[in-house]
Amino acid sequence: MESVAAAGTALLLLLAGCTVEPAPTTPTAAPTTGATGRRCPPTGLSTGPITSQVVVVTTAPMSAAAGSVLRVTTEIVVLSDGPSVVARPQWSSLEVLGRGAVVARAVGTAGADVPTPITRGATVPARTVPTQIILTACDGTPLPPGAYRLRALVGYALDGPGSPTGGYVIASESVDLAIT
Repeated sequence: MESVAAAGTALLLLLAGCTVEPAPTTPTAAPTTGATGRRCPPTGLSTGPITSQVVVVTTAPMSAAAGSVLRVTTEIVVLSDGPSVVARPQWSSLEVLGRGAVVARAVGTAGADVPTPITRGATVPARTVPTQIILTACDGTPLPPGAYRLRALVGYALDGPGSPTGGYVIASESVDLAIT
Protein backbone atom coordinates (compact mmCIF):
# COMPACT_ATOMS: atom_id res chain seq x y z
CA MET A 1 0.00 0.00 0.00
CA GLU A 2 2.82 2.39 0.90
CA SER A 3 4.60 1.83 -2.42
CA VAL A 4 1.31 2.54 -4.23
CA ALA A 5 1.03 5.86 -2.38
CA ALA A 6 4.63 6.75 -3.24
CA ALA A 7 4.07 5.83 -6.88
CA GLY A 8 0.87 7.89 -6.90
CA THR A 9 2.71 10.90 -5.49
CA ALA A 10 5.45 10.54 -8.10
CA LEU A 11 2.84 10.30 -10.85
CA LEU A 12 1.06 13.44 -9.57
CA LEU A 13 4.36 15.31 -9.53
CA LEU A 14 5.15 14.23 -13.07
CA LEU A 15 1.66 15.20 -14.26
CA ALA A 16 2.13 18.58 -12.60
CA GLY A 17 5.21 19.09 -14.78
CA CYS A 18 7.68 18.59 -11.96
CA THR A 19 10.80 16.54 -12.23
CA VAL A 20 11.63 13.79 -9.78
CA GLU A 21 15.39 13.83 -9.31
CA PRO A 22 17.84 13.35 -6.47
CA ALA A 23 17.89 16.40 -4.26
CA PRO A 24 20.82 18.78 -4.74
CA THR A 25 22.67 20.21 -1.74
CA THR A 26 19.95 22.80 -1.13
CA PRO A 27 16.94 21.42 -2.97
CA THR A 28 14.60 24.41 -2.82
CA ALA A 29 17.05 27.29 -2.48
CA ALA A 30 17.50 27.83 -6.22
CA PRO A 31 16.96 31.43 -7.36
CA THR A 32 13.63 32.11 -9.02
CA THR A 33 12.89 33.82 -12.31
CA GLY A 34 9.63 34.43 -14.06
CA ALA A 35 7.61 37.00 -15.99
CA THR A 36 9.65 37.16 -19.14
CA GLY A 37 8.27 33.74 -20.04
CA ARG A 38 10.66 31.89 -17.77
CA ARG A 39 9.24 29.83 -14.92
CA CYS A 40 10.65 29.11 -11.50
CA PRO A 41 13.37 26.49 -11.75
CA PRO A 42 12.15 22.94 -11.14
CA THR A 43 12.47 21.55 -7.65
CA GLY A 44 14.80 18.67 -6.96
CA LEU A 45 12.72 15.95 -5.28
CA SER A 46 13.72 12.56 -4.03
CA THR A 47 11.92 9.74 -2.40
CA GLY A 48 14.30 9.53 0.54
CA PRO A 49 14.33 7.00 3.35
CA ILE A 50 11.13 8.11 5.17
CA THR A 51 8.76 8.60 2.22
CA SER A 52 6.78 5.46 3.03
CA GLN A 53 6.57 6.34 6.74
CA VAL A 54 5.11 9.85 6.60
CA VAL A 55 2.53 11.95 4.80
CA VAL A 56 2.94 15.71 4.52
CA VAL A 57 -0.43 17.49 4.78
CA THR A 58 -0.99 21.07 3.62
CA THR A 59 -4.05 23.11 4.64
CA ALA A 60 -4.91 26.49 3.08
CA PRO A 61 -7.94 28.46 1.89
CA MET A 62 -9.20 27.21 -1.47
CA SER A 63 -9.17 30.67 -3.06
CA ALA A 64 -7.28 33.94 -2.72
CA ALA A 65 -6.67 37.14 -4.65
CA ALA A 66 -3.67 37.47 -6.95
CA GLY A 67 -0.79 39.21 -5.18
CA SER A 68 -2.23 38.49 -1.72
CA VAL A 69 -0.61 36.61 1.15
CA LEU A 70 -1.92 33.07 1.56
CA ARG A 71 -1.55 31.56 5.04
CA VAL A 72 -0.71 27.86 5.04
CA THR A 73 -0.44 25.14 7.68
CA THR A 74 1.77 22.11 7.06
CA GLU A 75 1.95 18.99 9.22
CA ILE A 76 3.81 15.69 9.09
CA VAL A 77 1.63 12.67 9.85
CA VAL A 78 3.73 9.65 10.83
CA LEU A 79 2.36 6.31 9.62
CA SER A 80 5.12 4.07 10.99
CA ASP A 81 8.33 4.38 12.97
CA GLY A 82 11.29 5.62 10.98
CA PRO A 83 14.89 6.77 11.32
CA SER A 84 15.76 9.93 13.20
CA VAL A 85 15.73 12.99 10.91
CA VAL A 86 16.38 16.72 11.07
CA ALA A 87 14.18 19.02 9.03
CA ARG A 88 16.08 21.80 7.27
CA PRO A 89 14.40 25.20 6.88
CA GLN A 90 16.50 26.34 3.91
CA TRP A 91 15.50 23.14 2.04
CA SER A 92 11.77 23.53 2.76
CA SER A 93 9.28 25.58 0.76
CA LEU A 94 5.75 26.25 -0.42
CA GLU A 95 5.09 26.11 -4.16
CA VAL A 96 2.22 27.08 -6.45
CA LEU A 97 1.90 24.86 -9.51
CA GLY A 98 0.27 26.04 -12.71
CA ARG A 99 0.57 25.64 -16.46
CA GLY A 100 2.62 22.48 -15.94
CA ALA A 101 5.33 24.03 -13.76
CA VAL A 102 6.22 25.74 -10.49
CA VAL A 103 5.01 29.33 -10.93
CA ALA A 104 5.52 30.73 -7.40
CA ARG A 105 7.70 29.72 -4.46
CA ALA A 106 8.33 30.72 -0.84
CA VAL A 107 11.56 29.24 0.51
CA GLY A 108 12.27 28.61 4.17
CA THR A 109 14.82 30.87 5.79
CA ALA A 110 18.26 29.78 6.88
CA GLY A 111 18.22 28.58 10.43
CA ALA A 112 18.93 25.73 12.77
CA ASP A 113 17.91 22.21 11.81
CA VAL A 114 14.83 20.95 13.62
CA PRO A 115 14.98 17.41 15.06
CA THR A 116 11.80 15.69 13.90
CA PRO A 117 10.79 12.40 15.51
CA ILE A 118 9.36 9.78 13.17
CA THR A 119 7.20 7.95 15.70
CA ARG A 120 4.11 6.03 14.59
CA GLY A 121 0.85 7.85 15.27
CA ALA A 122 2.43 11.28 15.76
CA THR A 123 1.32 14.41 13.93
CA VAL A 124 3.94 17.14 14.14
CA PRO A 125 3.96 20.66 12.72
CA ALA A 126 6.33 21.04 9.79
CA ARG A 127 8.05 24.00 11.44
CA THR A 128 10.63 24.44 8.69
CA VAL A 129 8.06 25.08 5.95
CA PRO A 130 7.04 28.73 5.46
CA THR A 131 3.60 29.57 6.91
CA GLN A 132 2.67 31.90 4.06
CA ILE A 133 3.26 32.52 0.39
CA ILE A 134 2.70 35.69 -1.60
CA LEU A 135 0.67 34.85 -4.69
CA THR A 136 3.04 36.44 -7.17
CA ALA A 137 5.07 34.89 -9.95
CA CYS A 138 8.75 34.29 -9.49
CA ASP A 139 9.48 37.75 -10.90
CA GLY A 140 7.10 39.45 -8.42
CA THR A 141 4.14 40.09 -10.74
CA PRO A 142 0.70 38.92 -9.56
CA LEU A 143 -0.29 35.47 -10.77
CA PRO A 144 -3.06 35.59 -13.38
CA PRO A 145 -6.49 34.47 -12.16
CA GLY A 146 -7.16 30.77 -12.64
CA ALA A 147 -6.89 27.27 -11.21
CA TYR A 148 -3.63 26.32 -9.52
CA ARG A 149 -2.30 23.72 -7.06
CA LEU A 150 -0.41 24.38 -3.81
CA ARG A 151 2.10 22.03 -2.19
CA ALA A 152 4.57 22.05 0.67
CA LEU A 153 8.06 20.59 0.55
CA VAL A 154 9.82 19.42 3.71
CA GLY A 155 13.59 19.25 3.32
CA TYR A 156 15.38 16.87 5.65
CA ALA A 157 18.48 14.84 6.33
CA LEU A 158 19.02 11.70 8.37
CA ASP A 159 20.27 12.30 11.90
CA GLY A 160 22.58 10.33 14.12
CA PRO A 161 26.00 8.71 14.00
CA GLY A 162 26.79 6.93 10.76
CA SER A 163 23.92 8.58 8.86
CA PRO A 164 24.55 9.12 5.15
CA THR A 165 25.18 12.66 4.06
CA GLY A 166 22.91 14.42 1.61
CA GLY A 167 19.43 15.80 1.68
CA TYR A 168 15.95 14.76 0.72
CA VAL A 169 12.65 16.51 0.07
CA ILE A 170 9.17 15.14 0.72
CA ALA A 171 6.29 16.84 -1.06
CA SER A 172 2.75 17.08 0.23
CA GLU A 173 -0.12 16.11 -2.00
CA SER A 174 -1.04 19.29 -3.84
CA VAL A 175 -4.30 21.01 -2.96
CA ASP A 176 -6.61 23.09 -5.15
CA LEU A 177 -6.10 26.84 -5.19
CA ALA A 178 -8.23 29.27 -7.18
CA ILE A 179 -6.56 32.64 -7.71
CA THR A 180 -9.00 35.48 -8.34
